Amino acid sequence: MKKFAKTLSVAAVSGALLFTSACSSKEASKEEKKVSVESLPDAGDFKDQLTLNLSGSVTRGKVEDGNYVQKKLEEQFNVKIENTKTDTWNADQVNLMVASGDLPDTFAFTAGGKTAQELYDSGLTRTIPKEMLEKYAPLYMKMLSENPSGDKMNLKKGTDNEYVALIGQYAHVDGLVWGPTFRLDWMEKLGIRPPGEIKQVGPSGGREKIYYTDGAYTIQEMEEILKAFTFDDPDGNGKDDTYGISPWNNNTNWAHTLMGSFGIAPTFNLMEDGKLVSTEISQNYKAFLKQMAKWYDMGLIDPEFTTLDDKKSWEKYKQGKVGYYVAQPSYIAMDDWAKGRAPQNIVENPDSTAKLLATAPEIGKDGQQGEGAFIPVGNLADAFYVSKDVTDEELARILQIFDYINFDNDARWTLYGEVGVHSDWEGEPEKSALKIRPEFAEQEGNSGFWAYNFRTYDKERVGWFQSEYTMKVKNELYAREDVKEKMMIRPYKWDLFNETNIKELEKRYKGQLDTIVAEFRMKAIVGEVDIDKEWDSYVENWKNNGGQEILAELEKAPKVSDLLKQ
Repeated sequence: MKKFAKTLSVAAVSGALLFTSACSSKEASKEEKKVSVESLPDAGDFKDQLTLNLSGSVTRGKVEDGNYVQKKLEEQFNVKIENTKTDTWNADQVNLMVASGDLPDTFAFTAGGKTAQELYDSGLTRTIPKEMLEKYAPLYMKMLSENPSGDKMNLKKGTDNEYVALIGQYAHVDGLVWGPTFRLDWMEKLGIRPPGEIKQVGPSGGREKIYYTDGAYTIQEMEEILKAFTFDDPDGNGKDDTYGISPWNNNTNWAHTLMGSFGIAPTFNLMEDGKLVSTEISQNYKAFLKQMAKWYDMGLIDPEFTTLDDKKSWEKYKQGKVGYYVAQPSYIAMDDWAKGRAPQNIVENPDSTAKLLATAPEIGKDGQQGEGAFIPVGNLADAFYVSKDVTDEELARILQIFDYINFDNDARWTLYGEVGVHSDWEGEPEKSALKIRPEFAEQEGNSGFWAYNFRTYDKERVGWFQSEYTMKVKNELYAREDVKEKMMIRPYKWDLFNETNIKELEKRYKGQLDTIVAEFRMKAIVGEVDIDKEWDSYVENWKNNGGQEILAELEKAPKVSDLLKQ
């Protein structure tokens, strides 16, 4: 799986930019001429050669001039491609590019900060008329129509037919992103039964030591398992040196399904007692903290977690002293990109006797089960921009290239070349991942693979970079339709169309609010504060430091349930 495809980050979802525009207010406010689509060439009319400076989601400045993909695209679309030699994942290099005003014709900078509307208002990008998309990018428009609210996202304020950016389909994060795992060999030694029928992930390479089931444990059952993992010497060394769970301190990914058993998800919002509240000040979140504090007090949680980030936590898990860990489907299926990550790192050594069991998310006392959706509303994310200097004629050609390489799956060669020449199937043809041969660059370089593509994937494309084992685990557990319908937690309200001032308020207050939440969470879990006694003070502190303003602004946003119907 490609680096940019597998990274599950908020920056990817926001699809915005962090840099300062050097453009004048005159540029930012200038009116654009209305496009006369009838005067532009027909789709497929490439008789006039154009020169285009193209960039995509994976532009790291490593593309070689005259690469394989470049030559084929130039011939097919009668263009001369100028390659972008800047690392668009490097914020400093992006800032310099923007300050100079020397932007590629197309870009999808992997840095966060400004919304697409703000970027347009800064005078750096142009709009993309809906008429031109319908004429030159019909596959893209079809994708939008198949996703709730897709055709309303990224519209320029005050219009219903001009887009300030294009958006991508994120089928690779469809369904649940995280799931709990247990040391199955410890369970067998301790006589703990799996919660359902278990299946083997794969036949060899370590996958034969990993199992999964769509059954799940309740929180109370899980507590008993964690106690056994901690106190019943599951590794048989005669020492009291194991723990049920080892979280980490730099994010809350470790808690996604645990919080789901309380009906909540990090950073979302919900209705509670008739009022809109953020997860982090909700009564259910308070109950979650009390559960974690109880487990810490019982000795079930590794006390070193306060000093561990996620990477150090992987190393700690590999020592074989932790029984429970959360994982993504690709970790469980041992995809190449996930090597070294817990929990698969415990079985990577061929001599390892460890075994793992992945289950469905834990079930709370009131039957809650699941986790927060990776994308709050639908499955669309990220942003692809067109520079302000691009003419209508150039845009027509760009949209046809964009539509072909990103949404026509016959264009697989732009990502993997010719199968049998540049790449090979990892397993069964058309049902397993594609692997680039070592003599060709996996990205950019002499091949030009991914050099001009946007970060967007339908289900077929996901199958090109995720192993057949990952796809099996997802299809039978994480992304199964009934699982998604039952277990996907979404916020109550969300400003999908940037109609409120939420983004500006979050920029102003997010840092201090994150600090308040993180400090209270840590102190609450380790017992430094009495949660019941300090709760009201914590909530008041959160509200007084910008939280109340954010909630008031969020009241103006539409309900997610309504957005999903559009």
